[in-house]
Amino acid sequence: MNFKFGILACLSMLLVNFNASALSGARLLGVSKSGQTVLFNLGIHDGVKEGDYAVVIKQIQSLETNGLRLVPVARGRNIKINATNSVWILFKILDQNLLVPGDKYLVLSESQMLQGRRDPRFGRITVVTNEKDMTQEVHETLADDEDQLSKLKQLYPETVPLHEKEYRSDKDVELVDVEKWEKNKKERYRSAFYKSPHQDEFRRQLRLSSFEKIVAAYLKKVNDPNFNYQQFYEEQMKSQSGDGIRVRSSFETEYEKFLTFKTQKKVEDAKLYRSLLEKGESWSEDFSDEELKIVLNQVSVLQEKDRRNYLVQDQKRFSAYLSYGMNINDAQTSDDTSYRRSGLYSLDFDFEGIPIFGHPTLERFTLNGSVRVNKTAMEAGGYNSDVDELSGALGLNWYPVYSPSAIEAPSVFIGTYLRSGTATIVAPSADEKANYTLISFPGFRAGMKYNFKNKVGLRIALSMETLNLDRYEQSSFSPVLPEEATLFEAKMNFGLAYSF
Repeated sequence: MNFKFGILACLSMLLVNFNASALSGARLLGVSKSGQTVLFNLGIHDGVKEGDYAVVIKQIQSLETNGLRLVPVARGRNIKINATNSVWILFKILDQNLLVPGDKYLVLSESQMLQGRRDPRFGRITVVTNEKDMTQEVHETLADDEDQLSKLKQLYPETVPLHEKEYRSDKDVELVDVEKWEKNKKERYRSAFYKSPHQDEFRRQLRLSSFEKIVAAYLKKVNDPNFNYQQFYEEQMKSQSGDGIRVRSSFETEYEKFLTFKTQKKVEDAKLYRSLLEKGESWSEDFSDEELKIVLNQVSVLQEKDRRNYLVQDQKRFSAYLSYGMNINDAQTSDDTSYRRSGLYSLDFDFEGIPIFGHPTLERFTLNGSVRVNKTAMEAGGYNSDVDELSGALGLNWYPVYSPSAIEAPSVFIGTYLRSGTATIVAPSADEKANYTLISFPGFRAGMKYNFKNKVGLRIALSMETLNLDRYEQSSFSPVLPEEATLFEAKMNFGLAYSF
């Protein structure tokens, strides 16, 4: 019917140009002991009318939050109203715990949501027929006699249709009454068989149905994760010339049509997958041979898409790194003018693995082991000395934002580690050399890695640690180099990664 399409059109316009006055913010002033009667600070001046139906809604999260923002609390009807307050009977309470005196609510009332909408125009059709033909006659009347021409198709040759069938009427709703022919002493008369509801009652039912559909559509739109008010208001922005014309055209672009199509296709694919999983091996029993061929082709396409996505997004459990480290600090002294080492650097080979792979939380933690060759320098005994280190490290990393195996995503990490090894310290100015054991705990690092689709990645990290040196071999009986020493190092490390 035209009225049905009119409702849909009005609903679409409402969602695009929602009247802000229909969203009545109210404070809950009181709740009865039964919880079924409430008092709001909404009055006649707020646009509420006595006898109004309404849906009470509460905001549970910020409207900027990507999630559920507004939830319905109850449905009710106004029974008493004055200039500033109104009493409501709640005939359907969805969550009693959300009714808290003093809290703010959104009261979507029937009169405000449907303001400006004209009442539907009703027509009434009376079908008079024999009792045996009653079902067919009523069906043809409701279908607007769509099969009437097919009965005389030999008189009307079929041509290419220019458009779909359309129903045109000056009425929004046609109420159908059915009467049958009765006979008494050769006299035929009409006898009532079915009487449609009274149009005032039917109008009331349509109004409440439209009201509930609008509220449901509004909640669905606002709670959509992809919905945000900034974009919503931007689409409604009017031009600065004051002519009231929208800056953005109301016509859908080809790109928007493409995105809508992709979204609908994704939903249809998800329904197909769900039906296959729910029915198991018997999922095809309801299909004919021709239908099954089409469905099998769709399933094959979906499987190929999933296979391609898996191969592209196949996340790897292990990674190997080759890193180059640059010293940020320099522990050499300016007092030794005869020698100073330059070009301080380190080379690391690092292996990292995810112990618990596939768990959304535990896979954020990784264990790693590394081997390092470090060319650095320090002040020892008043002389600048070369430090050549060979060490290994074991550590733990945590990736708080993205998984370490995520592809094309900046995976930030922080970690700690233990280092142990040996170092040779040479003081050229004093012509002395000594060997040391080395241990460092704890060391700290933080950085970011980025994995590409071809298994290659990049990593940048900042590390800080204190090396504790203990001499076990010396080249002089009166050594200048100390028996114990500490060396603080801060490095910026740049590395290439390979995942497997």
